[in-house]
Amino acid sequence: MDHGGVVNEVRRSIPLRGQWNLIWNFAQRDLKAKFNGTLLGWAWSLVVPLASLGIYTLVFSVWMRMTPPPFGNGNDGIYVIFLFGGLTMWLFFANSVNSGIAGLSSSGGLLQKIYFPSYTPVIGAGLAVGIQSLIEVAIYIVVLIAFLNIGWTWLLLPILLGLFVVFCWSLATGIALLNVYARDLAHLVNVALQLLFYATPILYTVDIIPESWNGLPMKDIIMFSPIAEFITMFRNLSYSLTAGTFGDWVAILAWTLAAVAFATWVYRTKGGDVGERI
Repeated sequence: MDHGGVVNEVRRSIPLRGQWNLIWNFAQRDLKAKFNGTLLGWAWSLVVPLASLGIYTLVFSVWMRMTPPPFGNGNDGIYVIFLFGGLTMWLFFANSVNSGIAGLSSSGGLLQKIYFPSYTPVIGAGLAVGIQSLIEVAIYIVVLIAFLNIGWTWLLLPILLGLFVVFCWSLATGIALLNVYARDLAHLVNVALQLLFYATPILYTVDIIPESWNGLPMKDIIMFSPIAEFITMFRNLSYSLTAGTFGDWVAILAWTLAAVAFATWVYRTKGGDVGERI
């Protein structure tokens, strides 16, 4: 009888819903480690994204004179608000992936001493990122309210954000586990994220993307990205006050389910005893 296989299967069968206390402990660890010893503390969670927002706004709104779409209430759009909505979603995605990789790698010593599901430090890191992102989303919503840009489409925001969280944490889990077996993956992910940032309609609107370039369907290629789908839908619901098409929602749900399937497959095949490889 293969007792090792039985043990691994029992370990892998621990349900996610029974691990939230452990996940929360990892999230607290990451938050304390990130702000411990700093003078500004939690303020740093806003300083960095706001600094990036200011730089991009200066370059694309002042120098390159990027024209934002109008608000959903019919008033003229404001580029810095349009950019803030997309940048908030992007930072949550990128930081969830990077923090998930680092969270699992830093838990190697603990995994070698005691067993716990290898996805818990990854999701814990994502939860820490999510807490910071909630502050940014709250500021974004308050600004939109100040400009009276409010609509019934806001009721769909919790659904979209819930799917986005599941997508990001699932993708981060799969990548973090694979990185244990191929350490070059973390470096490749950093390069891919830089390329994906500029290939996603964050700094610019979808309308300026050419339909084709050198015979390639450029707009279709860029909008096939799941991040492009999520960010565009987030702006539609919150900024433009449109609900998107049925096909858009189907695509978002499909990407989310694909990410969950990816994470599940990687965890079942690679997540049994990663402590020995970290």
